[in-house]
Amino acid sequence: MPVDCTGNLTADILFDCANAPIGGIEQNVVLINKDDIDLSATTVDATNRILVTNLQLKPGKTGYLLTGVKQANGKAWELVKKENAPDKFKHTFSGVIFNPSAANKQQADSLSKGAKYIAVIEQMWKGTDSEEAFEVLGLNSGLELMTMTNNSKENDNMIMFELSSADGFEETTMPKTLLDVDYAATKTAFSNKFAQAEA
Repeated sequence: MPVDCTGNLTADILFDCANAPIGGIEQNVVLINKDDIDLSATTVDATNRILVTNLQLKPGKTGYLLTGVKQANGKAWELVKKENAPDKFKHTFSGVIFNPSAANKQQADSLSKGAKYIAVIEQMWKGTDSEEAFEVLGLNSGLELMTMTNNSKENDNMIMFELSSADGFEETTMPKTLLDVDYAATKTAFSNKFAQAEA
């Protein structure tokens, strides 16, 4: 069945009491340079445009791990109303760099140079058989660095930053769910930072 583009509902919206909602994301996140994504080989389910079935990086490329503690890192999204176009969605990832070391500051500095990124997160809520665990933020338009702060008197001297969709360049959907075959296979790809061997 093709995807319905009219905006009409096509199925019931049900509450699964066996999978009640849970807040938060798992500690570790994978950030990927948007230019390193092979969009031609990244696949979306034919009947559900919210479901990515393969996140493919270009040969020799990898994602980068941002380690977290407790609920220091987070994600959010919101609807952006458009007057004369289909509505879109603003994706936001809020991250923390715990150690302000020279090596970490070098990577933080790189974030500020204007490139775009995507973030892959694992939710605490995972759904039936953990098939809803992973989400991808910024897949099509990318996320840009919007804020970065450090204050020796606040947040234990950690570097706080936010990546989000730029105004006017929001995503066509809410963050996409990522499920490559099953949870185990998707988790393995995530743990390997979606790295691809050289061609």
